[in-house]
Amino acid sequence: QYQTGKVLGRGSFSVVKEAAHLETGEHFACKVISKKLLEGREDLVRTEINILSKISSGHPNVVTLHDYFETSNNVYLCFDLCTGGHLIERIRTKGKFTESETAKLVRTICEAVKYIHDRGIIHRDLKPENLLFSSTADDAEIMIADFGLSRMIEEDTMHAINQVCGTPGYIAPEVYKCRGHGRSVDIWSLGIITYFLLSGYIPINRASSPQELNAHKSGSYSFEPEKYWTNVSPAGKDFIKQCLIADPSKRRTASELLHHPWFVDESPHYV
Repeated sequence: QYQTGKVLGRGSFSVVKEAAHLETGEHFACKVISKKLLEGREDLVRTEINILSKISSGHPNVVTLHDYFETSNNVYLCFDLCTGGHLIERIRTKGKFTESETAKLVRTICEAVKYIHDRGIIHRDLKPENLLFSSTADDAEIMIADFGLSRMIEEDTMHAINQVCGTPGYIAPEVYKCRGHGRSVDIWSLGIITYFLLSGYIPINRASSPQELNAHKSGSYSFEPEKYWTNVSPAGKDFIKQCLIADPSKRRTASELLHHPWFVDESPHYV
């Protein structure tokens, strides 16, 4: 059915390749998952397929699963081919975003997060590398990708998941405490992404020391060095604060954040 080509990326159990459909010639990103490497964790793929089937084609900023099948050795998932690279690559190519550009981009991501949350799904690994641009065009859509760690969660089991997962630097404090977590972990990650876009660095490092791990668990951060924040508006900083509330029960939801003044204020942001 498909002819695979160049490698686009690699994961713990998989490799992502460009693939062309032999009949239509249409190009996709094909995630090739090794059954041997996945042995004993087959439920991860089943969950990912179930989640993607639930949300595919429903939002312009969430990748679509177009096809999936398996052979004796691998499972294949075929997604939108996003040729614009991920957010880090776009920054390397384009340079730093202005605050107005950042606000527009973050609002788009927040709308996509609301979409998946409304359908009972938490991503659990939001980070710049999982935000892909549909093309190289300046106005290309940004897409939430890689739902390999995602979970479906019911409203009355908000904190039923205790597993530690995600990418250090973007993980919410409650995840480290292993007391359960829910949708709010994605909001924390969104706050870290926003902080990174406005300053060029993440507020809490990757927990390589006991002190950094404690900072992760407590949710401690600051807008320092001050020189990187001089031209950031109070509304931009407040948006980050609403995302990075250590107590997940007090953290804003995606729906609430879409009404934040940083998004709705028509006065120009600082650059």
